[in-house]
Amino acid sequence: MIQTKHELIQLLNPIYNHFQLPIFLLSKELLIIESPHSFLKLEEHYFQDMIQENHINDYQTYMHFYHDASFLFFPYSLENISYICIGPIFNKKLTPQDKPSEYPFLNHVISQYTIDDFFSLPYVHYKTVDFLLFVYQIITGEILDANVLKKNYKKSSSLPLKQEESMQNEIFVIRENPLHDFSYSYEKKIMNSIQQENSTQARILMNELMQMKDGRELAPNHLVSMKYKLVAAVTLFTRCVIDVGVPIAKAYTLSDVYINKLDQCRTGQELHKMISDAIVDFTNLVKRYKHIQNPYWVKSCKNYISQHLHENMTLNDLSQLTGMNPSYLSTQFKKVTGQSIKQYINEKKVQEAQFLIKNSSYTLAEISDILQFSSQSHFNKVFKERTGKTPTQYKNT
Repeated sequence: MIQTKHELIQLLNPIYNHFQLPIFLLSKELLIIESPHSFLKLEEHYFQDMIQENHINDYQTYMHFYHDASFLFFPYSLENISYICIGPIFNKKLTPQDKPSEYPFLNHVISQYTIDDFFSLPYVHYKTVDFLLFVYQIITGEILDANVLKKNYKKSSSLPLKQEESMQNEIFVIRENPLHDFSYSYEKKIMNSIQQENSTQARILMNELMQMKDGRELAPNHLVSMKYKLVAAVTLFTRCVIDVGVPIAKAYTLSDVYINKLDQCRTGQELHKMISDAIVDFTNLVKRYKHIQNPYWVKSCKNYISQHLHENMTLNDLSQLTGMNPSYLSTQFKKVTGQSIKQYINEKKVQEAQFLIKNSSYTLAEISDILQFSSQSHFNKVFKERTGKTPTQYKNT
């Protein structure tokens, strides 16, 4: 059990770094007293606007859903601390397909962060409840039963949407069904087999995975539920082949083809054949592209670009970083990623600009300067090429 406020504060960053669980220490008025330095800084009254004090005090722990995320509250009296909140924990892992502007949570962030920090926000996975129980025990010295945690999530009449209650239930369904551990393990093995160009092993594993009955249906109709699960599998295949060098455009094109084919299947047997064919084709993409590049130098270039968006990067900078000839680097980068280095840099700068436009007080001229565009007109041109809108139009949407 934590004895002092100082000890508790010292735990915040390690817990966030190891378990991806942001912890907020709250006052009697639900104002933020302290939070992990490595997490986004929120408005002091964020939780005060979210929840009422008496809701927390009614339970040993109180699970609350807000802004597409779950939060666990519990009373904890220590010096000027009255409550602890663990969260936000978002309902899914965020990807480049998600837009920061669609997440109202970010409107309450008062620190400056990049688009990569948005993609790194904590999300629900099969270990989430185990982590919550462990952190609760570290802080309070008490063992919390998972059934107590499940029973005390919000069920009040003020809950605005049925799917929000379902989302909170999902945290516990994922954790309490042991088959999800097996599913996760199988998914990793299938992706590893595809990356290692072993389509036979991947298909065997996929067939075994499809035989498992986890009792969960994603739709009232079993066939439709199977389709949803296999579409998710195709999405995993797409990500895993991109990770080993398949050009993004090629991977997503094949993904679109198989998602459409899965949708047209009318029997379980057709679905089994289609996902087997998909595994073969994704594996063949790996065979075609995996060995024409070195994933390390591509990753090095992308990491450098992400970390230097506020600087004027050149091809020579990346050439020195990788030790490759500038012309060869430029040619190989486009062959591997499907984009030129300039296109990739502009894409990342526009993503950063979108984040700053929606979540900062900088003017468009200041954002253009921050991201090292040569002029305001160049910023406008590149932004519109990538998004179909000018920065002004995007800001006003």
